[in-house]
Amino acid sequence: MTQDTSDTSNTTNTPVDETAPTQWGDDTSMQITQLQWEIETLREQIARAQADYSNLVRRTREEQSQMGEWLENKTIIKFLTILDNLERALEHTPEEFKSHAWTEWLTSIVRSMQKTVSDYGITRMDIIGQEVNPDLHEVISQMPHAESTIQAEIETGYMRNGKALRHAKVIVGDGSIV
Repeated sequence: MTQDTSDTSNTTNTPVDETAPTQWGDDTSMQITQLQWEIETLREQIARAQADYSNLVRRTREEQSQMGEWLENKTIIKFLTILDNLERALEHTPEEFKSHAWTEWLTSIVRSMQKTVSDYGITRMDIIGQEVNPDLHEVISQMPHAESTIQAEIETGYMRNGKALRHAKVIVGDGSIV
């Protein structure tokens, strides 16, 4: 049987002088207090760092979401211009071509695009007769009219999530006719 020699503690029987200053005097209690203060300070710093990191993660996610929505909106606006042009083409189709297969095909495309736009939560603004709202409308011109409300729509405005995706371009009555 081998004896464990890993114990390095002092096992000598040295007499202890009770009057000698101990290692655990006032200086040690000050060191303990200092270390406790340092530990508490480090805990506070860690808690702040964790909170800062959580806030950074949250802000980054919000910014990514906003950037994605912004890019999506930019793309949708480009398609809205195409949709507007196709709708204008259908509005100005001569009577003799309205029952033509090509016109029916174009109508089908327009309906499909309108559904896609609707699926993204985009709605057309209903603006004729309303007061001008600079957050929703861009006044292109004025015309003689009894009321100073929107009289005509030059370009359709669209809303998404309660915000203007594309301002409506409008003509406003000037209120000059009495």
